[in-house]
Amino acid sequence: MENWISKNNKAWNELFERFNIINAIEGNGFFEITADQIKESGREPRLMTKFDSSENLPTIFAENNLAILPIKRGSYIIGKFQNYQTVELNNDLDVETKYLPDYISTIDYSNIPSEAISLNSAYISGMIEDIVGEEVVPTIQGRMGTGEFNYQISLKDNNKFDVSVQNSQMEIDGSYEGISKFVIFEAKNHYMKDFIIRQLYYPYKVWKKVTHKEIIPIMLIKHDNIFNFFIYEFLDENNYNSIRLKKIKRYILDEIYNPIEVVDIQNIMNQVEFVKEDNVPFPQANSFYRVLDLINELNNQELSASDIADIYEFDIRQANYYLAAAQYLGLVVKDKNYKLSDHGKSIMQMNHKNKNLAIISIILSHKPFYCALEQYLTNFEFDYSEIAKVIYENRDEINSTGTAERRTSTVIAWVKWIMELTTVFERNPFDE
Repeated sequence: MENWISKNNKAWNELFERFNIINAIEGNGFFEITADQIKESGREPRLMTKFDSSENLPTIFAENNLAILPIKRGSYIIGKFQNYQTVELNNDLDVETKYLPDYISTIDYSNIPSEAISLNSAYISGMIEDIVGEEVVPTIQGRMGTGEFNYQISLKDNNKFDVSVQNSQMEIDGSYEGISKFVIFEAKNHYMKDFIIRQLYYPYKVWKKVTHKEIIPIMLIKHDNIFNFFIYEFLDENNYNSIRLKKIKRYILDEIYNPIEVVDIQNIMNQVEFVKEDNVPFPQANSFYRVLDLINELNNQELSASDIADIYEFDIRQANYYLAAAQYLGLVVKDKNYKLSDHGKSIMQMNHKNKNLAIISIILSHKPFYCALEQYLTNFEFDYSEIAKVIYENRDEINSTGTAERRTSTVIAWVKWIMELTTVFERNPFDE
């Protein structure tokens, strides 16, 4: 079954061929495409142009270092634009506890299912006022026009490209205004490695002409029940890529944050009992952040693979990889749809630290992951061939050392996630 990501790939391939888009960009630096032209592919423009992260880009865009921007209602430009801002979840930073008022009975702090509820929770609990430093109230929200403005965006070769926006559309997840400050939010309820700057920049440009107050653009990523606020500024209001990270603030709702120490990991290793590898395929899911997001999503509702693909803007194959990874850990089962196992449900009822320790214990009960972590704790590096050997010896369906070697990337990525949860972790070995 195809999802909209797969359909987008096919449709964009057809459009690139029909309009000779690559050659046009090489010759002119950009290609302007209309909504009507996009509709000729049989797909709606709103489904074909929404790429909140670079990971969501159609294959032909990614392979050619291309991005797309709206410039007016019903018109877009494609070019080699530096469109995205990298974000990195940093567990070294302190996490402050904020509380919902006692009279709030409609929000479950341990299970917040949407970006809108995340923003409401952040506002009600005082997170946003703590960040801003003054009392604020919610104001602008939703879809609206941009009016007209000009700006410059950097190309992949670092040259500048002039963009003219004429009554395009934008959407603001939330905004809050105080006596001297106006805060614009983009919010996500799952991990992202980057986000499209336009989501903060277009509202910034529009409201810069309206208010004399300091405008604070903020990206909120709620992951693993932690509210991660990335607080930005634009050094040059006419330069799309002048975005600069000022600081990161992290909060948790209604529980005291208790960080995981290396000794906690070592205690698990001393007590762990290895499981017999079963018939669930060995995982091919290199971001454990997304595995964790998936578990949180299934804590809200049962979902099909296609539902998961749509929520995370995955190709259906990627969705199946992450579902299989969660099944491998025994946290998810498949009935008519996918849902949390009984063990998965019990883990999701735990507080933040115990939940993650329980998941770590499950991971380390699989010998390849235990051996990889043991290597790192002993030598601060990995022996890839040894990890591949352990995989090969413990998995019947992996019948070649080449396949085993490819699976080491998932093992190391998951061990990286485990170590990044600790308060003392040297990240450099993973950056090589």
